[in-house]
Amino acid sequence: MKNMYPAAQTFIYNGRFATQKTTGVQRVARELIVALGHLPGNGKVTVVVPPQQDTLSVGNTNTVKIGFGKGVFWEQLVLPVFAGRHRIVNLSNSASIFRFNQVIYMHDAAVFDTPAHFSWRFRTWYRLMFWILARTASCVVTNSNFSRQRLAHHCGVPAARISVVPLGADHLDAIAPDTSVLHEHDLTSRRFVLAVSSMNPTKNFGRILEAFRQLADPSIDLVIVGMKNASVFGNVQDFQGVAPNIKAVGYISDEKLKALYQHAHCFLYPSIYEGFGIPPLEAMRSGCPVIVGRSAALPETCGDAALYCDPYSSDDIADQLRTLLRSPELRAILIARGRAHAAEYRWGASARMLTQVIDRSRHKV
Repeated sequence: MKNMYPAAQTFIYNGRFATQKTTGVQRVARELIVALGHLPGNGKVTVVVPPQQDTLSVGNTNTVKIGFGKGVFWEQLVLPVFAGRHRIVNLSNSASIFRFNQVIYMHDAAVFDTPAHFSWRFRTWYRLMFWILARTASCVVTNSNFSRQRLAHHCGVPAARISVVPLGADHLDAIAPDTSVLHEHDLTSRRFVLAVSSMNPTKNFGRILEAFRQLADPSIDLVIVGMKNASVFGNVQDFQGVAPNIKAVGYISDEKLKALYQHAHCFLYPSIYEGFGIPPLEAMRSGCPVIVGRSAALPETCGDAALYCDPYSSDDIADQLRTLLRSPELRAILIARGRAHAAEYRWGASARMLTQVIDRSRHKV
C-alpha cells in the first residue's frame, strides 16, 4: 500500500473536493493545491481521490485513486485506512473524525452562528465534526481572525490552537474573459449591478432585490450569478422572472464571470455572514468597484477598498447603490483602491503560509 505514494511523501491531500461542484470551499482546495505544487522545492503534491474520480488536472499534482465507495463514507472510513501512516491534509472544510495527526482547514463557523440557514442533517454533522477535529487534529487552519475567534468559541478550544491563512484572489488572472455572456443576457449597452455567490440565505439576496427595486430605474439591470444547493441550504428563493431588468443567470464559467466583473458598474455583496469573502476580492482585481455588508469577516477582508452598507437594511443598501451609481469620482477611487488591495491576496502567498503552519505543527507531533 505504501508503494502507491512517492517514497519521500510525508503528506497526502484529501481530494474528495474534486468530486463536488466548484463553489467557494472547493475552489480554495483546488487553488491551494495548485499553488503548493508550484512552490520551489515542493515537488509534486499527492492528491488521493475516490476510485470513480478522474485524474485531477490541476497544477503539479500526482493523483492516486484509493479504496472504494465515495462521499462521506469514503472520506470518513476508507481514506484514513488506505492512507496508512501518511499524514492527511484536508483543505475543503471536512475530514475523518477517526484519524488523529491530520491537518484540517475550517472555512467558517456558519453552522454554529447561522444554523437556520442549513439543513438539520448538514449542521448537526458539521457541528459534531468540527468539535471533534478542533481537538484531535494536529493542525487547525482557518481564513480570517473573525473565523478563528468564532470557531474557538463554539468548539471550546483556545484561539491560539487555530492558525490563520488568508486566501488568494488571483485565480482569474490567467483566464480570458468570455464576453458572450453579455450578448446572451442583453448587457452590451446597459449598466448593470452584479451579485454573485451560492444561493445561501446568508448572501442576503432578498434584501438585494428590495434595494434594487427602490432604485426604480429600468435602465439599470441587476445580474445575479449563482446556483441552488437544496441539500445544504433550506428553502431558497427563485429570482427568475421577478422583473425584466432582474436577470438570474445561474451557474456560469469563470470565463463568463470574469467578463461580468469587468463590465459591471459595481459589485453588490451585502452578505450577513462570511468567514472570509473571495468574490469581493475577485471583483476588485477585475476593476469592479465593490459594495459589501459591514458584517462578519468582510471588513477584515476588504479593508478600506470597499463601500460598506448595513446588510440588514435594504434602505441603506439602496442608498449606497445610489451613491455609487451617481458618482463617477467615487467609482474611480474604489476601482483604484480595489486593485491595490486585491493585489495583496495571492494563492502563492497563501500556500507558503500554509506550508509554514503545517511545518510548525509537524515539529509538535
